[in-house]
Amino acid sequence: MKIGLSSYSFRPLMQSGAMQIEDVFAWVGKHGGDHVELATLSVAPEGQDLQYELIDDAEMLERLTGTSGNSGVPLAGLCTSGNFIDDSERVFQLARLKRYVELCDKLGVRFLRHDVVPWSLRATAPGQFEEAFPAIAEATHELAAHAGRYGVTTSVEDHGFFMNSSERIKRLLHAVNLPSFKLTVDIGNFLCVDENPLTGTRACLPDASFVHIKDFYMRQTAPGTDWLQTVGGQAIRGSVFGYGDLPVQSIIEDIVASGYDGFVSLEYEGNEPTQYGCEIGLKNAKTMFAAAATR
Repeated sequence: MKIGLSSYSFRPLMQSGAMQIEDVFAWVGKHGGDHVELATLSVAPEGQDLQYELIDDAEMLERLTGTSGNSGVPLAGLCTSGNFIDDSERVFQLARLKRYVELCDKLGVRFLRHDVVPWSLRATAPGQFEEAFPAIAEATHELAAHAGRYGVTTSVEDHGFFMNSSERIKRLLHAVNLPSFKLTVDIGNFLCVDENPLTGTRACLPDASFVHIKDFYMRQTAPGTDWLQTVGGQAIRGSVFGYGDLPVQSIIEDIVASGYDGFVSLEYEGNEPTQYGCEIGLKNAKTMFAAAATR
């Protein structure tokens, strides 16, 4: 098991200028992390989240390869947005994501997680998912076939509010039906659609190419304004890994028992100070994985 961090965990400090991408790799190496997974959003200049493209940022790409080599901390994967639901966007997005596949190959990275709809999209009418699914599946298949020619594995994640739940992402996996397409299993994001994180993770682990770990506080109603509302109206907020309400020890035991032995990225999204949350979360995760391996 290779336990590291997503660059997304450091996004608040990167957006403020307190940390640069070089600092992220140095921090991960210093604290015993095994890798960095890059969320392209995390290196976007402030206010340019939706416009930024890593594939067009030659300077950042040079910095990435240089700092990974100098630090000895590998770049394990890329995560980026995607949108196959809009007819006007699909051709452009497919061509764009094919370039990210080619970038992965150039960087020596074998894993690309991409969205298929905007993260914030929520269904507004019955049947909306069913109507959108065939076009999403077709475009995802074409991208995965392209990735297979480069030895890259693409994946979707239980992410956001539309293409989420173990049933929906496994349905997409079945429709694509290519060995170069798998699942990024995020143990916490199932909560966004009110699915039990333990059972959702269990259902998806056999098809995982990557695993994200995180923790959340959960409440039936929001006690404040900085809580995310789930599809069913519950309230969640990120926590230090091991401090929240998810059964993270049981989930980690399931990950180990499944035989999964790939990359695991901690995504810290809490309100506690960023470096504190990352440091304690990484320590807790490594302790739990070590304990699970001895069972």
